[in-house]
Amino acid sequence: MRFVLVPGHTDAVENVDGLARFVAALGNVERVDVLPFHRMAAGKYARLGLTFPLADVKPPDRALLERVHAQFAAHGVRSV
Repeated sequence: MRFVLVPGHTDAVENVDGLARFVAALGNVERVDVLPFHRMAAGKYARLGLTFPLADVKPPDRALLERVHAQFAAHGVRSV
């Protein structure tokens, strides 16, 4: 399973815990791929003359990534 980690949007403790509980209950998920938000699409938006809606969002820092991985681990879910 993939989880896109967007600071200020998907990183709430309750959100991650809820997803971890759900994934753990499925019983058939080998791992969760935590995909840190990045701004690679900003250039494409600019070329299309569009405003990048997440322009003010910074990629997650190491501490946030570690917290999210720890939350998955606490529910017995492997994350990478």
